[in-house]
Amino acid sequence: MPGRLLMLAVPFLLTAGLGACASVTLAPGAQDIAGKQFSPPPEGQAALYIYREGIFASAVLLPVSVGQRAIGALAVDTWFLVDVPPGTYDVRCTGGENTDMRTVQLAPGETRYVEAAIRPGFLATRCAVFEVAPETGQKAIRAGKRALEIP
Repeated sequence: MPGRLLMLAVPFLLTAGLGACASVTLAPGAQDIAGKQFSPPPEGQAALYIYREGIFASAVLLPVSVGQRAIGALAVDTWFLVDVPPGTYDVRCTGGENTDMRTVQLAPGETRYVEAAIRPGFLATRCAVFEVAPETGQKAIRAGKRALEIP
């Protein structure tokens, strides 16, 4: 009987957030527009776009970090643009059941795109981080809004 109740509860838990949407503080409109120009990073820097799209678990915020720096939380269809010195960075997300990470190597003047996503878990959500092609990342960013980073 407990197993049957669990099987009935999982779909409810996975869809419970569909009626409510979590929100984050958005960057000023000018910053959103500037980020969607996909201009090269400042001299001697590299650029990293981190975004979240989709409708799954819209009530859940997705905290992300680059290296040891907490960037902030992503709501559905939001993104960050982070300028960093060239180097190797671990991009992380933290979901209900896990933390996921991808290592990204950035050269001077380079721009890379990383999606942070929420996936169904056993009893809670899980997060996933993966690098995407520039065309894929730019399409999602154009459709989203720039979130304000943690100072």
